[in-house]
Amino acid sequence: MTSKFTIDDLLIRIMPGGFFLAITFLIYGNNIQLNLIDNLDFLYTFLFFCSAFIVGELLQTLAHELEFIVDIFFKFRRPSEIFLYKENPITKNEYTRKDLIKHLNLSEDEMKIFEKSYDKLSIRKKDKDDNKLSQSYFWKIYSQVSDFEEVKIFNRNYLFIRVITIEFLLISGILFFVEKNIYHGIIGFIIFFIFLWRSRGLARGLVFKTILLNLKK
Repeated sequence: MTSKFTIDDLLIRIMPGGFFLAITFLIYGNNIQLNLIDNLDFLYTFLFFCSAFIVGELLQTLAHELEFIVDIFFKFRRPSEIFLYKENPITKNEYTRKDLIKHLNLSEDEMKIFEKSYDKLSIRKKDKDDNKLSQSYFWKIYSQVSDFEEVKIFNRNYLFIRVITIEFLLISGILFFVEKNIYHGIIGFIIFFIFLWRSRGLARGLVFKTILLNLKK
């Protein structure tokens, strides 16, 4: 049982799901009447964890679909789609970028694509083929280090902060628009933007850590 239940399940599903259930109960608790039966604590605990897991899974799915809000910091691209361009915010050091290009053994045509400066990338017009090419190289190097504990921690932290970001977006929206609780709604939006900025840092850090570990191999 313990071999199947991992820390990832706790951090990226159960904890976010349980937190959302708890906040929802705080908001609507006065409208909910629960008649609990004595001596069924284990059953209620089991039901709570099951509910938290299911809600957490739904929130992770939603967070994945809304991941584009993190991409606004990278010209509406994934960090894994820009890490090979010159002067990009992932591999800012040009020597590191050139070492990576050498490590990946890019063809001349591919090198011409990524010699473009990140600053010249258009926000509106995106070359899907170039993005797919960059993504394919990222997954290539990611597969080489995905079992490393450092990468697992970065990935776990990113998924956790990403889902918490979406939770505060939902919670602040409920408070602000549905409950018309403007004060707490604004606080919720402020926390949302703080976690959104943190999601940006972790997304960047995951790609950069993947690059460094490959170059050290």
